[in-house]
Amino acid sequence: MWDPTGGQTREGSGLPVEYGEEEIQILASLGDGQVGRLSPGELQVVLEEPGTAVWIDLLRPGAGSREILENVLGLNPLTVEDCLSPLRMPKMDVFPENAFVAAFAARLAGDSWRQLRAIEVDLVVGENYLVTVRDSPVSEVSRRLDRRIRSGSVAEDVSTGGMLAYDAMDALVDGHLPALVNVAAVSEDLEESLDPSNERASVNALENLISLRRDLQAFRRLAMAQQESLRRLGRVSQDLRAYLSDASDNQREAVDMTEAIRDYVEGAIEAYRMRRDERSELGIRRLTVLAAVLGPLTVLAGWYGMNFSYLPGAESVLAFWLFILVQVAFVVGAVWYLRRRGLL
Repeated sequence: MWDPTGGQTREGSGLPVEYGEEEIQILASLGDGQVGRLSPGELQVVLEEPGTAVWIDLLRPGAGSREILENVLGLNPLTVEDCLSPLRMPKMDVFPENAFVAAFAARLAGDSWRQLRAIEVDLVVGENYLVTVRDSPVSEVSRRLDRRIRSGSVAEDVSTGGMLAYDAMDALVDGHLPALVNVAAVSEDLEESLDPSNERASVNALENLISLRRDLQAFRRLAMAQQESLRRLGRVSQDLRAYLSDASDNQREAVDMTEAIRDYVEGAIEAYRMRRDERSELGIRRLTVLAAVLGPLTVLAGWYGMNFSYLPGAESVLAFWLFILVQVAFVVGAVWYLRRRGLL
């Protein structure tokens, strides 16, 4: 089974996540160009103030995150459950006060064994706030949201929370292409490592390619589901449609690139198998030729190697040379026949 994330397994989830201490960061644009970091106790008051933009980042959510989601923001129990439980595929739920979006970032993890992995990033979109929930750091999202909050620039026709959600989704989608470029580079290196003349050394490279093909197939399904989430979010939020259309186009490009890399990997695996089969066929042909040449000689040698008291020509010197001549004739005839059939 393809594991969407990397790290250790969270108890009861069946999915691997990165263990560590819970981290809560609340960054707010308070108007007049003022930006401040808030404590969970100050969050409720700031959310009620007009003209504010708040980003609530919950890394490795725990009890403190649950308190914010349930009591401070008053989210739907289903949204709280989705935020605190790992999900395997993108999804989207729309409620009267907010919307929940489960999205994924792409990573190429591992040193000796390169694998394509995904990191879940859950988004809760409110009127003037955005909540991001994740089990692993996603630097591209953090940088984009931090820059948006500090700039304080939001389009007049778009809600603050919606613009923050667009920034997060666009950052995630933009991160897919660099990860896929790295996958393509790794695939080329692995293909160069495949050598039919040294099958033992090619085993690791072949297993890596098969693993990458499996991950690319799973990532394609994930990217297509995420593309549908972007389209649905654009249909729900009319003011974000133009922005999300651009992110959806980038996501489609990532899907196309995934298919191209998967075809390349499949072609590399098939080409290696064809070269290996051709090498095996050549070896079988050589053994066949050797058997055809030595077969008659073996039969004749077997006849005259039997332990009988009398063998025809045993007492004649001429018979011995005649026997050698017959063997040479058999060899010459076999070579002529094999060459005529194109086996030599």
